[in-house]
Amino acid sequence: MKKVWIPLVLTLALSACAIPQQQAVPRVPFPVAEYDALPKTGTGSLTGQVFMRTVGGDVKFGAGSDVHLQPVTSYTQQWYDVNYLGGQPLAAPDPRASQGLLTTQADGSGNFSFSNVPPGKYFLSSTVTWQAPSQYGLLPQGGVVAKIVTISNGTQAREMLTK
Repeated sequence: MKKVWIPLVLTLALSACAIPQQQAVPRVPFPVAEYDALPKTGTGSLTGQVFMRTVGGDVKFGAGSDVHLQPVTSYTQQWYDVNYLGGQPLAAPDPRASQGLLTTQADGSGNFSFSNVPPGKYFLSSTVTWQAPSQYGLLPQGGVVAKIVTISNGTQAREMLTK
């Protein structure tokens, strides 16, 4: 009888050590009317640079990183609040959310440019990642950087995208 209890107790003890998986937060319903109302054309432009600073003060550029402009809607606001600011995972996005998404690639110094942007408020986002040595080998550093920007027709905005 003792032999049966030992494996059972060990199994229960070890299962208590398992790291719980974070549950994805359900997405809000996709707002079709909100996306249909977004302007489809525009004459605004946006230039800028994406980078992060290390704790030691070094600058790491978003060289070659994709830079995104996504219209601010109730749907994308959930991503910003829950995932970006709150650090919680979200359920998979609705494919229709790519409507209005503009993407470009930063150059070797993290510089980016968008032209012919429809007017409105946008989430400007990108990733800056690098590896840093530690006692356990190289560890990934950096992450997503995002901010809200406003684009107007006929104007050129300039933004530093950093954290």
